[in-house]
Amino acid sequence: MADRIVCKFGGSSVAEAGQFQKVKAIVEADKRRKVVVVSAPGKRNPKETKLTDLLYTTYDLASKNLDFSVPWKMICDRYLDIAKDLNLETKIGDDLAVLESKLKNECDKITIDFLVSRGEFLCARLMAEYLGAKFVDSYDLIAFDERYRITPKSYETIAEILSDEEQLFVVPGFYGEGPHKQVKTFSRGGSDISGAVLANGINAITYENWTDVSGMLMTDPRIVENPKPISYVSYREIRELSYSGASVLHDESIAPCRAKNIPINIRNTNRPEDAGTIIGPTPEKTDFPITGIAGRKGFSMIYIEKSMMNKEVGFGRRVLAILEGEGLSYELSPSGIDSMSIVVDSKSLDAVKDAVLEDILLQMHPDRVKVFPGISLVATVGHGMTNQIGIAAKLFSALAEKDINIRIIDQGSSQINILVGVDDANMENAIRAIYSAFVK
Repeated sequence: MADRIVCKFGGSSVAEAGQFQKVKAIVEADKRRKVVVVSAPGKRNPKETKLTDLLYTTYDLASKNLDFSVPWKMICDRYLDIAKDLNLETKIGDDLAVLESKLKNECDKITIDFLVSRGEFLCARLMAEYLGAKFVDSYDLIAFDERYRITPKSYETIAEILSDEEQLFVVPGFYGEGPHKQVKTFSRGGSDISGAVLANGINAITYENWTDVSGMLMTDPRIVENPKPISYVSYREIRELSYSGASVLHDESIAPCRAKNIPINIRNTNRPEDAGTIIGPTPEKTDFPITGIAGRKGFSMIYIEKSMMNKEVGFGRRVLAILEGEGLSYELSPSGIDSMSIVVDSKSLDAVKDAVLEDILLQMHPDRVKVFPGISLVATVGHGMTNQIGIAAKLFSALAEKDINIRIIDQGSSQINILVGVDDANMENAIRAIYSAFVK
């Protein structure tokens, strides 16, 4: 089988004609790049509204029989400007006219997912024409089951439809076929997932994710000035970092590639000479103790205290069942012999807090129960921490030197992640302190 690379280009990479030209140069620079996945055109400047948001606005107005001409014109102009600037003899204007007619006369027959998916659909049509490639609708490739999971048959379909190893394909990201034959979109950022699924389906040698940054940095550059880049990060590490706030790649796009050990390469469309960051299998060894640091604000801690708690069989299970009954998931649950803490998302808790506390009091009969809001979780991640003496001491000393109080400590048995909870006001200082201790 020929070696093939799947390339996904995000919204900033297809925002205008000049970006299309960069995409073409990138694709032509490596003949193994045979499957191109595109997002909807992104913002050309910070003041511009995202095209996907304009589509949502258009549908909202059309479904209420209100005038949608203003956002619709902005949408049409984006595509027509790209086509004009690239000198494409496209029929994209006809496609837009058909959509407009449906919105005016048959809006009740189209879904919001269908209209929003046209952002990627129309962009892919333009890109295919510009690259001289074959357009394949992702509706024909990716299918969802009743539980919104990608069906196993999707991978067989992808392998069959994209089987020509010499052909260059362009596929829109972000959507597929729903369980009732309707167009179904992923969550926002889902084009990353589309690309990963296609990479799995064709057994690609690499999944390249092209965006507007040259890979990942060890921490947020808005918090730490000029943090070091990450050249390699494992699937496990990126999962921990993504969950804790690092947002270069949609975290659900890891699993399809991990299943077949397909490396993911984060690259910069505007700086294609940069190597970027490779996400791949766990390395046999690493020379540096930590890979990255990430943090998230907006958590609350439910603290429960009860004498002889450890002797009460099923206590923790029953507490978590109370949370489950209110539709509340938890992040982590550090505990002692007479106390238990459950960290949850503050916004989710706020909606059901009174009911949760009432049930805990009535069912668990605690000596004390209290909610502590305003907590941030800071994750320090790295395979290099495994079995190394003094890593935790170094981290905690760094926080102590900056007078940062640690509310929560959690380290899994895998030892690749140390998670600390601090007050929201201290999150940035905590990240700076840890970075400085290990890097500087």
